[in-house]
Amino acid sequence: MENKIERKEWMQNKTVLITGGTSGLGRACVDVFLDAGWNVATFGRRFNLISEIREVNRNKNIIAEVCDLRVSNHLDNVLEIFQKTFGRFDVVILNAGELGKTPLRNSSDLEPNDFRSVFETNFFGNLSLILKLLKKQGKGNTTYVHITSDAGSTPYPCWGPYGSSKAAMDFLFRIMQTEEEKLGNRFISFDPGDMNTEMHRLALPGDDPDRLKNPCDSARELLELIER
Repeated sequence: MENKIERKEWMQNKTVLITGGTSGLGRACVDVFLDAGWNVATFGRRFNLISEIREVNRNKNIIAEVCDLRVSNHLDNVLEIFQKTFGRFDVVILNAGELGKTPLRNSSDLEPNDFRSVFETNFFGNLSLILKLLKKQGKGNTTYVHITSDAGSTPYPCWGPYGSSKAAMDFLFRIMQTEEEKLGNRFISFDPGDMNTEMHRLALPGDDPDRLKNPCDSARELLELIER
């Protein structure tokens, strides 16, 4: 009986799926959306960090699973787990991302596979998730959020794989917004700014952390945008 009551209470809230929820902005979004009363589903590649999220939030409305966005049957399995409890997602935050080889280097110093590995996550992995959800959820008010970067619009040296993958997904979102808006689905890109995250430290280890945003501030900005 308790499980049935608990599930009913969960279904009364809005539900968000956050990819890459184990660190950086993804982890901040997990905390911020939970605090705001949302049901949260999240996944990431690192088992130890998923276990930590489960332990810290054991009494909250969250399901956290290990999943590699690039592997189709991984996505199928976790989506089945999530949807058995939550039914459908009101918001999907595509936060999982791949930086590429570090230290960053000029495009001419890379191989095609260096680009492919980044696109497998940042473009094709995200696309796979979107297409699976559109088939499962169909028409209806779902907001898809691509976590983008100014590296996708500004040609910074040494950001070839990451920047071009973000630019490609941004453009696809613009196309899908025109295709899906009449069905009630929305596609938006959100640039959280330069944050004090693991990825930023790998990309630019010499940056002063005091000048970088706290990921929780960016997560709150995103929540405000969605709720508006």
